[in-house]
Amino acid sequence: MLDTSRFQDAAKYAAYLKTTAGRLRAELAWENLRHFLPCHVSTQCALDVGAGTGFASVQLARLGFAVVLLDGSEEMLDAARTQTETDGVAERASFHHADASRMPELFEAGAFDVVVCHNLLEYLEDPSRTVCDIAHVLRKDGVLSVLVRNRTGEVLRAAIKSGDRALATANLSAETVVDPLFGEPVRVFAPAEVRDMMGRAGLEVVAEHGVRVFSDYIGAEEMAGEFFRSVFELELNLGARPEFAAIARYLQVIARRSAAPSSKRTEQ
Repeated sequence: MLDTSRFQDAAKYAAYLKTTAGRLRAELAWENLRHFLPCHVSTQCALDVGAGTGFASVQLARLGFAVVLLDGSEEMLDAARTQTETDGVAERASFHHADASRMPELFEAGAFDVVVCHNLLEYLEDPSRTVCDIAHVLRKDGVLSVLVRNRTGEVLRAAIKSGDRALATANLSAETVVDPLFGEPVRVFAPAEVRDMMGRAGLEVVAEHGVRVFSDYIGAEEMAGEFFRSVFELELNLGARPEFAAIARYLQVIARRSAAPSSKRTEQ
């Protein structure tokens, strides 16, 4: 596990999620996932790995899921607790302050119907191992949603928004880029890399979406009302098309476990 203490400023992260870029990232990813959730949730359990301030967890709890929030930052979890209380879903949320690497010891095999892992794999030394651990705690036919930074999107960001052509060229093959919020290096992924991780974990990819295809480049940092809604709808439509998803800032992959997890995790 990388030293994620550099990314634990919950107030800064919560403020980012209120910006147009933050809202679009979180809300588009949720809308993409929503269509793959189980229909009957009276006894369904969900795990939010790297839960942060709890956006996805709150949405799941509102639908009736019992949600477990796992995060290595106590500050993030405190913010998430406050959010679940504010939204009236605290009774359906529980919290674990631990690294993602502890999933196999914290949770039983097949414990969860849904696992959300948004914007965590970028910070890990071995993201493939984490995907395998998630698969272990996911039940048969359970749903996993992963959201990661798209390498191609980082190339375009450098070329278009920053105007740094040398950086854009470097990002074509870069393993990491500098996170603009915290100013630290984070991992980037190509779609094939994420598919490969899913396959090696025994997961079947059922959908791929791009998140934030064009909105970073239109020169409108703050959007509200009908303008935000129109941008959201167009982003949603473009992100579902492979030719546009390929250039998005983020890649979302949704997968299912096609077989029940074994009682013991297979070592790689």
